[in-house]
Amino acid sequence: MVRYIRKTTAFILTAAVILSCTFIGLSSAAQETPQDTHYPVCDGNCGYAPTIVVPGIFQSQSRMYDDDGNVVLDADGRPLTQLMVNLTKGDIVKIAFKSIVPLLSTLLFQADMGLSKTVASIASDVLSGNAKDTNGNHINNIGVIKYKHSVAECDEAGREYIYRTIPLSGFSEIAGEDHLYFFTYNSFDSILDLADELYDFIQQVKAETGHDKINLVPISQGGTIANALFECYKDEGVADDLNRVVYIIPALDGSMLISKIISEGFVKSDEMLYGRLFPALMESDQQWLAYLVNIALRLLPKKVVHKVIDKTVDSLAETLFVNSTCMWALTCSGDYDKMVEKYLSGGKRDAIKDEIETYHRAQVNRIDNIHAMKEQGVKFFDVVNYDYPFYPLFEGCYNFNADGIINVSSESLGAISAPIGQTLPDDYVEDGTYGTSTPEHSYISPDRIIDATAGALCDTTFYFKGQDHEKTGRNDVIMRLAIELLTDENFTSVRSYPDRFPQFNTGRVSGEMRGTLEFAKTIDQSGLSEADKAELNAAIAQCEAQLATTVVDLEAFNAAQNRLINILVKIGKRAPAEPEPPAMTALTKFLKFLSNAMYVYLGPRGFSDVVFGRNNTWELP
Repeated sequence: MVRYIRKTTAFILTAAVILSCTFIGLSSAAQETPQDTHYPVCDGNCGYAPTIVVPGIFQSQSRMYDDDGNVVLDADGRPLTQLMVNLTKGDIVKIAFKSIVPLLSTLLFQADMGLSKTVASIASDVLSGNAKDTNGNHINNIGVIKYKHSVAECDEAGREYIYRTIPLSGFSEIAGEDHLYFFTYNSFDSILDLADELYDFIQQVKAETGHDKINLVPISQGGTIANALFECYKDEGVADDLNRVVYIIPALDGSMLISKIISEGFVKSDEMLYGRLFPALMESDQQWLAYLVNIALRLLPKKVVHKVIDKTVDSLAETLFVNSTCMWALTCSGDYDKMVEKYLSGGKRDAIKDEIETYHRAQVNRIDNIHAMKEQGVKFFDVVNYDYPFYPLFEGCYNFNADGIINVSSESLGAISAPIGQTLPDDYVEDGTYGTSTPEHSYISPDRIIDATAGALCDTTFYFKGQDHEKTGRNDVIMRLAIELLTDENFTSVRSYPDRFPQFNTGRVSGEMRGTLEFAKTIDQSGLSEADKAELNAAIAQCEAQLATTVVDLEAFNAAQNRLINILVKIGKRAPAEPEPPAMTALTKFLKFLSNAMYVYLGPRGFSDVVFGRNNTWELP
């Protein structure tokens, strides 16, 4: 249930302003206190460029401060994080009392009796911690925990947080922790200020390490900061500061998920809203609730449901999106004009508009800037996920290929991909803009979903099928690929090590297998039968073999994991998975049947719409 609440919150936020799938405020930013200061002794001659990781959205720790500079704590005595939500039991009671009258009145009169305004107000208030004024300044006192020096100089808590967030300890084992840096930021901040801050950080790292060039690893939202950096500092020679840039699922042209919701509104499809939306958003053990929501929606007229959604999205857009240029940077360049017309006309946000115009230029110039830097010697690489459908929050989402959060064309700098569930036509001819397939290497993926020749980094982009954006950090193959790209100067293209790192691979999440494997190795086998001992060791060996490979066979991977789990269950070292109670299975099937039947026989509308014969299609604004 906790995971469901987290995920639903992320989706509501996405629908309103952002994704999934974090920081400088009115006061000085929070700072992580380093350990004894010490600098590398390699003097820039160790053969490994120091690396700065620019993490993704909400991968930095933020803090809110009161007027006396004290950290604001939540009801459990812990610092507020990410969205600065602080709901006590009393707050929840107040929300319930605030909403009960408009809800009951709306149900009674089957018309919006203040419900849409109330829901929008509650959503805005709950998520107002990172609200900004029309000049782009935080209203509340928000700061970020900064790691001002290398991982080697972080305290244990900082080091643990960094490695948990971005599992690159393998890089530190090769190049040293004093060559790994973590650039934290506020995901609601000024995109141009962050570009300035990152540029200064690069100069600091060069001075500290003695190296004249560094590696940059922009992840997800970090790609937008890289865009701004490359545009704003190209005349200052930022290319001379860089050795390699390794993008990991970067939002280089924003996210269509965010862009479409902010520019066009939340999902308008009748079939999606009354059918597939909630089952897609909720976990497998919550499907009964998803179908119950489908049914409960019909207690309200369609117009009211529509109005509640639109007002809530608009309210959250005003609270979290419009005044945050970092959020603007997560929208697609093609939607820029209509979004400026919708949100920045009238002159009251001229400071925001000026900054957004600068970033839009950086976004439009992203490919030209990259190619210019390549000519100056910077090596660029890209890691892209594909064939994981968008969360169904906007019209036509299944017509595109994505990783749940970011569309393939954005991550890959223009690669062509078939819609989810489809392949490129049989008579398809590759685009060929940035490369041409040969008998030795095809840039068309084996599953005929991706044409990499249309991507600006055609020869240095790696694709992982079926990988969820939010779980990319738990894909050990992607992390190993990134580490080798950062430490092996002979790794120059997708052709360098095709037996270990092919251009087209399959996504996986290895955390559960690793944890199970570590536990299995600690088991005292002296009391086991010879047959069970042999099976346990064989299962351990099979899992180790799977984790050793970087060419993923998902079926073999899952088979190895299941084999190990099964023997652990057999010898009593792990409880068997509990099947869903028959009553819950029956309830889910019944609610699904009822939900589907209502859509077929009543259409996409509320019960009162049926009674009064009202229109059964959305009335779009």
